[in-house]
Amino acid sequence: MGSLRSIAGNSFRTAGGVAIFRRLTRGSLRILMYHRFGSRAGLERQCAHIRAHYLPVSLSRVAEAMHGGAPLPDHAMAVTVDDGYRDFYDVAFPVFASYGIPAAVFVVTRFLDGGYWLWGDRVKYAFRNSPLSRVRIELPSGDELGFLLADAPARDHAATQLKERAKLLPWRDCMSIVDSLPSALRVDLPPRPEGEFAPMDWEQARRAAAGGMEVGAHTATHTILSSLPNGEMLDSEIAGSRARIEACLDRPVLHFCYPNGRLRDISGVLDRVRVAGFATAVTAEPGLNFPGADPFLLRRIGVVTSYPDLYFNQRAAAFHL
Repeated sequence: MGSLRSIAGNSFRTAGGVAIFRRLTRGSLRILMYHRFGSRAGLERQCAHIRAHYLPVSLSRVAEAMHGGAPLPDHAMAVTVDDGYRDFYDVAFPVFASYGIPAAVFVVTRFLDGGYWLWGDRVKYAFRNSPLSRVRIELPSGDELGFLLADAPARDHAATQLKERAKLLPWRDCMSIVDSLPSALRVDLPPRPEGEFAPMDWEQARRAAAGGMEVGAHTATHTILSSLPNGEMLDSEIAGSRARIEACLDRPVLHFCYPNGRLRDISGVLDRVRVAGFATAVTAEPGLNFPGADPFLLRRIGVVTSYPDLYFNQRAAAFHL
């Protein structure tokens, strides 16, 4: 039965199934979610596909439609980028601009301020640069996790495992684990993130905004919001990040992105995002946004520039979702 389904699925794709699916869902909004940009050539091909099959719209146009304005056109697609790494400015911004795609980049404000590591990058750097071949990490609960660090893939896998475990903990416990890693792994963390870990600076963000991109808020520190213990900390992350961007860019900030972005990560914070003055907020929950969708629970489709063209085309259509 499985092989028959596979044959049927392949036949559907080769018979233009993705195009049929696009037509059937033409009234829905697709929002792509990027993070990093290793390949300009790959992004060029993806932007060409977007331009050929969709109508790129800004998140401000999305907000207008969702708050009572003119409806979105058929085949509307918004493009978003999380975190604010320097490769957005160096690689993605010129490509998006050349294709007339008004992408929204969600920035972590302390990251752009300089001298601040995103906590997941601290984990990745520590595992990649440890001189150890194996390690045991004690959790705040008293449990221990053991990792073999035999090669680069094993080190990246260990970092991912620890990050996923840490995401489920209260923020104080998550940070306790992250803060303990340099000592446990015998690594000196550089004072500033450089190379692949480097952020844009505020001047680059201003140039991107002046060049047709939108800059949204992704909190002050990339904290998982549902893990915070009180409203004061939530407001600092949500309203505080908006105020910081507006002060640096001298333009209104209307769009918010929840760190990690699954429903469990945003429990109890939607009203604070609304009250902070945002018009939309995006999650990492996969799927399409149909008419009547909550503008503060927008679904997205995760993509990377290294996808083979056919697979990207299917992902962009939400064919697999």
